[in-house]
Order: sequence, then C-alpha cells, then structure tokens
Amino acid sequence: MRSYSIAAALLLAGAPLSGQGHDVVVMLYGGGADHLADLEPSPSVWFMPGYSVGASLGYQLNRTWAVHGDFTYTRSPTEGSGSLAAGDVNRFYYGVHAEYRYPLQQWAPYVFGGAGAVSIDQLGVDTFSPTTRPALMFGGGVFYAISGTRLEITGEMKGLAYNWNMAGYDRNMFDVTYTVGFAYRFPL
Repeated sequence: MRSYSIAAALLLAGAPLSGQGHDVVVMLYGGGADHLADLEPSPSVWFMPGYSVGASLGYQLNRTWAVHGDFTYTRSPTEGSGSLAAGDVNRFYYGVHAEYRYPLQQWAPYVFGGAGAVSIDQLGVDTFSPTTRPALMFGGGVFYAISGTRLEITGEMKGLAYNWNMAGYDRNMFDVTYTVGFAYRFPL
C-alpha cells in the first residue's frame, strides 16, 4: 500500500504545474525481457528470456525532469523440472518513476527510478495463486526527436526488483526489459 501512496503523491505533485506550457508525454514500447536471478542458486527450474510490451504516461516538469506512470507486461517461459516448469509466467509491472533527461539537440539520454508493484500469474498448471508484490523500477535510455514533429523514437533498459516468496521459493528477483518504441509530446 505504501508504494501506491508514493505513486499518488508524485502524480499529484505535478498537478499544480499544468497549464504552464509543459508537455504530456505518451510512450508505447516493446521488446525483450530476461531475469538476472534464478529462483535458487542451483536451479531445478529457471525462467527463459521472454517478451515485454508497455506504455507510459508522463508529465514533463521542465527541460530535464519528468514524472511518469508506467505499465509493463512481460511473459517468460519456465524450463527445468517440477510443477513450476510447466507453463509461462506473466508479470504486470505498474508504478511511477521520476526521470532525469539531459537534452542534446535531437538526442536526450535519461535515467529514472521509482516504485510500484508487480502482479504475477502462471499460465497452465497454476503452481501458485496470482499475487501482487511491491517492486522497485530503475533504468535509462535515450529519446531521439524526429525533426519538425512532436514524435520521438525511444530505446530503454529497465530493471525491476521484487521478492518472489511463493511455490516453495523465497528469492529477491531482478528482472530486466530492453525495449524500443515511440513517444509523442502533447503541449499543455
């Protein structure tokens, strides 16, 4: 519940600035997903690379700072032995993050960090009940502005950290997504 309170506070902090010529940024992206931690040190079951798609709605506070609400969906298959290895696992990440950009002509590299939650569900056998856990989100990327438009091409790498304590495992997980997409800026 604490992560929802933080997300709401960050979004409300930008509300008094609306109407001051700042942009609302809508971003759509897709790419791959992988896991940098296994469920156990010598795994009998492990997650394979999968795919990710997502969207972000942001508010540009000034040239360098923005606040974004973020949603990312990933699906990855499991391999190995045991009942957990019998199906794909879906993860739904949602939260809010603060972003720092460094504008350079048409290029704008950025870094971000924030918090939210991850909902996890297994397809097929259902070794565990669907659950939601708090999660941290951090990463970076680059925007490339297309001349004469409000459209940007984006490339991003995002880390997602959370605790997996179900189906007989208790492990801090570190997932990563790598995506490309498009962003459009609506002036206010």
